[in-house]
Order: sequence, then structure tokens, then C-alpha cells
Amino acid sequence: MAKSLKIFAYALLSLFGLAAIGSLIPAIPMLGELGPVVTSRFGPWVTLISILGAVWLFLRWRRNRHKRTGVVASLAAIAALGFGYVQIQQIAVARANGISIDLAQALLATSQSAANPKPETMIYAAYDGQHLPLDIYRPKPGSNAAPILVYVHGGGWGGQSLKQREADYRWFVARGYLVISIEYSLSTATRHTWNVVEPQLGCALAWVGANAGRYGGDVSRLALWGESAGGNLVLNLSYRASAGTLEPSCAGTVPHIAATLALYPVVDPARMYRPVDPLLGVFGRMMGDHYTGGSPETFPDRYTAIASATHINAKAPPTLLIIPESDHLVDPQAAYAFEAQARAAGIPTRLIKMPYAEHAFDLGSGSIGNQLVRQSMLRFLDDHGMTP
Repeated sequence: MAKSLKIFAYALLSLFGLAAIGSLIPAIPMLGELGPVVTSRFGPWVTLISILGAVWLFLRWRRNRHKRTGVVASLAAIAALGFGYVQIQQIAVARANGISIDLAQALLATSQSAANPKPETMIYAAYDGQHLPLDIYRPKPGSNAAPILVYVHGGGWGGQSLKQREADYRWFVARGYLVISIEYSLSTATRHTWNVVEPQLGCALAWVGANAGRYGGDVSRLALWGESAGGNLVLNLSYRASAGTLEPSCAGTVPHIAATLALYPVVDPARMYRPVDPLLGVFGRMMGDHYTGGSPETFPDRYTAIASATHINAKAPPTLLIIPESDHLVDPQAAYAFEAQARAAGIPTRLIKMPYAEHAFDLGSGSIGNQLVRQSMLRFLDDHGMTP
């Protein structure tokens, strides 16, 4: 048993060392993806474990002088220094943006999970024989109507669900927001929904505009929030709504959108089709094929229609973009170029770059990345008239 534990410890600490190298040098194949994932998933724990492991192995090496022990001790030390440096840099970015990171909370970070308050589910439309639901999370009753935060999930337009970030919904509800999470028709290999989803979501927003008041919401203060493919959708929805080109698939009027919050959005789906990383490129191409029916070369007009830059206009709402700098699925450079175009068009924008972070870096509830995202969104909403 003791031998098995020793082998496991050696393997784990070696893996941590290699992952830390990948965090610092994201261009290394596979390790460049693994490192940021390990950092965001395990947070400060990975640094503490690496420090303890390095000390333990160094003491063992002093006694036995085994080459293998020395190599693993070196990898553990690299892990401790590398992960520690990465997390210090991420905390520094948070502080530069006026955000305080609670390390005790980060140590207790968990994956997103369902929690109270439980949602009220309503059906806003139907498509292809399927009901389209939305979940409503009410804040505690107060004297004033609550600002509304509408969430559109990611998943490459073909996965995940409206319950994707329930722990985050609860966090915002506790701070006085009415949170509404919307489902839409997911794409498949045989069902291409590139021209279906945005009108559907326009219908959902019209439903919110007509009904949110019954749930304590203030429709004059409504923001959209989404990540990845959902980030693409909320940008397109809000920008098209401001330009008057969003036509809901049902009767009703899309309400004014006061702010847009997009986390690592797919602003340029054609660019995701030719991604930074060959391994994740398989997923990028599959998502594009399923959503549009083919490649950018086959359907250039479809990719132009769903590209967020196509819809930039001076009336678009203030926009927050949070971008992980080591994203191997969605090229960060596309988001930087989009932000520059939006700013040049007169759209109030804020861009936060999270160093050494991968796609979906914030999904551990209470993690360093998650704290940065939640608090950055909250500050942005406050700055744009959406204080509860």
C-alpha cells in the first residue's frame, strides 16, 4: 500500500510539474492546454500540494540520493513555483480591476451545481416538436423592481443547457438581480440552426419584456450574459436589437438591452474553424459544421451573418469582454480585434485579459477565475445603471 501511494505521489507531482511548464508556455502541445486547466480546476491547492511534495521529495533525496527522486523533486519545485507565479499574476489582474480575491473561498471552490433558489420554468416557444423553456430565479422581495440578468448558455451552439451556471445565478440573485436563463434549439450533425437561434432568443427576450414585471423585474434595466457560443449569441442579439435588425420568431417587442457581458465569446466563428490548437480544432470544426452546415469556404455568407463584428453599430450597448489569454479553442486575438472595432464605432467597452487561463477557466464556483468574472460583471453592471 505504501509503495502504491509513493508511486501515485511521484506520478502526480511529475504531472503537476509538466502542467506548470505548459501553463507558462502555452504553445507546447497538450501541456499548454493541461496547465491552465489544472490551475483553474484545483486553484491554490495545486500550489500547496506541489510545495509540500517538493519539500518531502527533497528530504527523501537527501537520504537516498536516487536520481528518480531528484528528478521528481525538481518537477515538484517547478510546479510550486510555476503555479504560484500564475496565480499571483491572476490575482494581480483582479486587483488592477478593483477586485479582491478571497483565497479561502478559492480553496473551497467547487464545480457549478444546482442550489436554492429553485427556478420557475416557463415555456416561451416551441420548435421542431420541442418546447423551449426558460428558468426564472427570483431575488428576495424588495421595495424596488430588480434589474434583470438574462443568461444564454454556451456549448458550441449544440451542447450544455440553461442550467449550466446555477451557482452563478444564485450569486447574482443574492445580490438583488432577477436572473433568467434561456434555452434554444441546439444544432446537430443534421440540424443546422444558425438562422434559427437568434430569432428564437429574440422571441424569448420579447417574452421577458412582456412578463418579467410579474416576477419582480425591471425591464428598463436588462443585461445579457453569455460565454463561448453563448457569448457570440448575446453580442449578436444585443447589437442586432440596437440596430433594429433582430426579428423575433414570435410576436412581441425586444426590450432595450442596457449592457452585454461576454466571456470568451466566439466573435469570429470562421476563425474558430481554423483554431490555434490542432487537437481542439476538431471540436471547433465540428461546432461550425453542425451550426452552419459546413465550412466558411462552403458557406461564407452564413459565417458572415453570425460573426459578431458584422453587427457592430454605434447604438450597441456597453460591452464587457473577459478573455483568457491562453485560450486554445477560441483565438484571443479575434476578441481583441473585435473589441478594437467596437470601441472605434463608439461602443463603451471594457476588456479584461486573464493571464495563463484557458477556455471556460471560471467554471469552478468560487475559484480565482470565477471570483474575477462574477465581481467584474457586478462592477460593470453597477457602472451602467444596473445596481439593485
